[in-house]
Parts: sequence; structure tokens; C-alpha cells
Amino acid sequence: MKHRSVRIAVGVAAAAAILATAAVYGLFHGYFDHGQFEIMRFQRSSTHQVAMVARRLDNRALGGLEYYVLIGDHLFTPAELRHAYYSKAVVLDVSRDCLTLRWDQPNRLTIGCSDSRITRDEINAQRRQVGNVVVSYQNIVIQ
Repeated sequence: MKHRSVRIAVGVAAAAAILATAAVYGLFHGYFDHGQFEIMRFQRSSTHQVAMVARRLDNRALGGLEYYVLIGDHLFTPAELRHAYYSKAVVLDVSRDCLTLRWDQPNRLTIGCSDSRITRDEINAQRRQVGNVVVSYQNIVIQ
């Protein structure tokens, strides 16, 4: 009888660990984020890559507007935008809607701000290279 109780306890503990792991994974990959994700503008390169400025809108107390840049091989769906937002795929993440995109070469993307300069305090994430695409910035401080 004692062995059966131990097996049940181990099974319950394993199930709890699996559920906790799934919950943590979901939390850090956007599965519980109920914000709205949409593409604001995009620019295609001659090599069929797509740079996208996406927006995350959250009307809840902890959220707000965020604009971020992604590079992909197609226009992302809202679900893909949400998952990319929680990944290392984000090239630039800021809280202002001024981002412009320009492919200077097939593998060189310039991201700019059309109305003024974005300062270091306004940048949540920034990368200088994504895969084989080199990213440069115009009117945006480089961290």
C-alpha cells in the first residue's frame, strides 16, 4: 500500500511540474497576451524578404502602444506577430509611431524615425543584424 501512495504522489508531482512548465512557457511566449497585434506598414526587398512595422495595442493597465520591427519571408498574421514579439526576432521596439523602413540593398535595411529623433530611453529592444540582414538606423540612437 505504501508503494502505491508513493507512485501516486510522484505522478501528481510530475503532472504539476509539467503544467507549471507549460504555464511558464506560455507566459514568456505570448500565449496569455490579449493585446492586439497588427502590421502598420511593410517594405519588401528584392530578395523577397519583408520588413514590417507592427503595433501592439493593449488597453489594460499594464500595457500601451508599442511599435516594433520584424523581418520575415512573408507578412505575419496577428498570431505570428504576437509570438515574434516575445522572441528574439524583434529588430527594434519603441513606443512611438514614427518608424520608416527602407531596403538600401538586398541585405541592408535602414530603419528611421520620420518626425524626430528616438532617444535611448525610448528603445525597448534594438539589434544591428538579423540573420544575413544588416540593420542601420537613421534618427535613432544606437544602444
